[in-house]
Amino acid sequence: MRKYTAVKDKKQFVILDEDCRELGRIVDASTFFSVRQYIIYDSRSYDIRNVGFLKNDLELFNNRGIIYFTDLAKERIIKSGKGVRIYHFTLKKTNQLFEKDRLLIEIKEERKWFKDPVFHIEAEESADDLLILTFLHYSTREFSGIGGDGE
Repeated sequence: MRKYTAVKDKKQFVILDEDCRELGRIVDASTFFSVRQYIIYDSRSYDIRNVGFLKNDLELFNNRGIIYFTDLAKERIIKSGKGVRIYHFTLKKTNQLFEKDRLLIEIKEERKWFKDPVFHIEAEESADDLLILTFLHYSTREFSGIGGDGE
């Protein structure tokens, strides 16, 4: 299992590995008039677009097209393009992402008084880094507004 920590830095989440090397970041560059969020991974930028009823789903895309998209009604994230993959998630106190009943990613939130929360992430070796970043974005209420319900 790989372990990461996600910390909030102004309007960004910075994801660090155990050696404090940056895996990537989730950026909220929204203004009063527009919403713009994106993921920076491997020196590339991937835009996030909120779609669907009440904007509860997202599409992660770049200039080549959609890479991942979510389906909240069926609690899943889908990798598009060649080699389509379907992942199922649960959003509770501990957010989990599965592929065929195999746990791939687990995210736990640590809250401290008067400080921004810290997220602890454990991911299988086979989990795609961009999928980790997408699931972190989607499952945290700081960015998407639908995160875990504290159960």
